[in-house]
Amino acid sequence: MRTESITREHTEVDARRAAVSVRDASVTFSSQRGTVTALSGANLEVQQGEFITIVGPSGCGKSTLLKVVSGLGNYSSGTVAVNGEPITGPRQDIGFVFQRPALLEWRNVRQNILLQAEMRNMDMTRARSRCDHLIEMTGLSGFEKSLPHELSGGMQQRVALCRALLHEPDILLMDEPFGALDALTRERMNVELNQIWRETGTTVMLVTHSVAEAVYLANRVVVMSPRPGRIVEVLDVPLAAARNYGATMEDPEYHQVANRVRDLLGASPSAD
Repeated sequence: MRTESITREHTEVDARRAAVSVRDASVTFSSQRGTVTALSGANLEVQQGEFITIVGPSGCGKSTLLKVVSGLGNYSSGTVAVNGEPITGPRQDIGFVFQRPALLEWRNVRQNILLQAEMRNMDMTRARSRCDHLIEMTGLSGFEKSLPHELSGGMQQRVALCRALLHEPDILLMDEPFGALDALTRERMNVELNQIWRETGTTVMLVTHSVAEAVYLANRVVVMSPRPGRIVEVLDVPLAAARNYGATMEDPEYHQVANRVRDLLGASPSAD
């Protein structure tokens, strides 16, 4: 991937103000089995430019937390704010990447990315320029006119990532974006996402079931308990922003954090 002059190398977190502030937030809803608490008393501060990963058992409220931050889901109590403003609904300064790319099969790569611009009524001249830059940055050059069925799973997810970044959001939320990919493609996407984060400086919150992915990508790893989902511990990852995948996997500090995450999750040392 080639770095353009308009991007910047991200080397440290901007701690002047919190990009995301979650204070004593809970989410409850009614079901046939009665009242269900999906998230309980969550407290989390995410600084501008920070990369946060969230891990925990299935059904513990990881995705619920992202939806609350995005404004796509409601919270029952507590407060949730983005850039100092309380969440009251979907926001223009947030991008969201889901596990499935959800591309329109009749639109090519460029058209799928520009769908974001059409929905947001962006200036199309600027949007096309931004689209071309993102295509080059994510290694999609030469595939602009390809339809989704002509792309690999990893390439489809790159398109979804470009679409989410088109309007230059302050915050990027990612809900298990690489969970359906094979192991080698997933590693490659992890490396590319680390580079994109460093180049753009976007604040990222990513949900994953992979301990390796969580520790490799993050400044801090948020570990959640089984439902009702609580934040058990937030672990610092004392690694440089730029990370070589192979070297990171052999780094003692990586293993120290990864083993602590596994201990908190009750997983075996070899679990991922």
